[in-house]
Amino acid sequence: MLSFFRINDPYRLLVIFIIMLGLRLPAMISDSILTLPELNFMLVGEKMTNGADLYSEIWDAIGPLSALVYFVIDWLFGRSQLAYQIVAFFISCFQVYIFNRFMLSSRAFSENTYVPGLIYGVLCSLSYDMLTLTPFLMGLTFILLSLEKIFSHIEVRAKRDEDILNIGLYVGLATVIYLPFSIFALGILVIFIFFTGTVGRRYALMTFGFALPMMIAGGYFYLTDRFTDFVFSFLSPFTEMDKVWYLSLKHTLILFAVPLAFLLLSLVRLIQGARLTNYQARLTQTMFVWFLFGGFFIVLSDYNVPSAYIVLIPAITFYIAHYYLAKKRGFFTEFSFLFFILLIVATNVLSYYSEYFEKFYDDSNYKVQSSNQTKIKNKRILVLDEDLRPYNTNKSATPFLSWQLAEPVFTDLNYYDNLTIIYEGIKNDPPEVIIDPDNHLTEVLNKVPYLADKYYRAFDGNYYLKN
Repeated sequence: MLSFFRINDPYRLLVIFIIMLGLRLPAMISDSILTLPELNFMLVGEKMTNGADLYSEIWDAIGPLSALVYFVIDWLFGRSQLAYQIVAFFISCFQVYIFNRFMLSSRAFSENTYVPGLIYGVLCSLSYDMLTLTPFLMGLTFILLSLEKIFSHIEVRAKRDEDILNIGLYVGLATVIYLPFSIFALGILVIFIFFTGTVGRRYALMTFGFALPMMIAGGYFYLTDRFTDFVFSFLSPFTEMDKVWYLSLKHTLILFAVPLAFLLLSLVRLIQGARLTNYQARLTQTMFVWFLFGGFFIVLSDYNVPSAYIVLIPAITFYIAHYYLAKKRGFFTEFSFLFFILLIVATNVLSYYSEYFEKFYDDSNYKVQSSNQTKIKNKRILVLDEDLRPYNTNKSATPFLSWQLAEPVFTDLNYYDNLTIIYEGIKNDPPEVIIDPDNHLTEVLNKVPYLADKYYRAFDGNYYLKN
């Protein structure tokens, strides 16, 4: 397998895409792997399709560009997980193409090869939640485009102002998809300072490119009288929201044990003295910085899920490709590479098919279908809790989609404005059912007689709209 992809033939990309499709087909035909964040994205797109304005009528920390993508998909296909997976497949193929293209053009390795593309394509299919459309996947596309320009900039003969502007612009676009991607702007500054002779005006040019997408987004929400909502829902949660651990660190490390083990082998190989030119050595140092800031990105992300770790794949791929391309050709190298690929494939399959693997990898808090579903079906509901599972068979009413954003409003009822927000939110978009497991609504009804006249509490503990 290794020797087949070492050949510099663009048609090798087609084989890589077929392998990726084969890894993704089980997820596409399965109906048991919808995740809570994925359901959240669907709800945002659905509410926007129904006419709700982002941030003012949809309280969620999603990036504006991500929300736009989910709106378009919902408008075209409705609440379709398959549509998410198909779009994600084409984005992943595009990323493989970009990554292998600039590995070739930058002469990052001693030979022109499609081995990096194969490793990247397999690694980005490691977990079932990497196979769907997430802000992590969308933002990574622009991060890769910026990395391509960085590699070009590191090469002394290729310093152009337009590349510097595009580097900032690409990271800025990734930031309006998912805010923690902004950390890579700092990573680029570190790379420029230590590995390039970038002059001062180019730092300003990159900063302008980085800020431009955010200024456009902020300007749009200012002109539509939603700038305060934009700050409250998108910018403020970056430092104020608690991280949601859908998967523990232990289970995350188990899932990524294979790529991390081979990454360690690759780093040891480089430290022991792989034969690199000065330029290639700078690229390996650049990718190490990139890997570190990918770790910072994961720390800053608002929830710990396998798909967040996809930002590390470019660096991991880079080092593992170096490891195999530096080894002597022969049976052992071929067998080792095939073994690596098979281990990744096995991880992909076992993560959602094997009961044995579930003993070591518990994702029950992450899947929508892993807990008992509510008996409420086809209703417009409000859930006063972080558990979004009831929305899987219902539609969202009121702006209060993200409980982390809404909870302070429902718990601090001595503040009159909070009562007004709750009153207007429920009155303007009344839910047929309010699911309130922690009894937040009782005090609200005591202080807002209008809502008390509209809702009654049933024996199941939920509140129902009176006929």
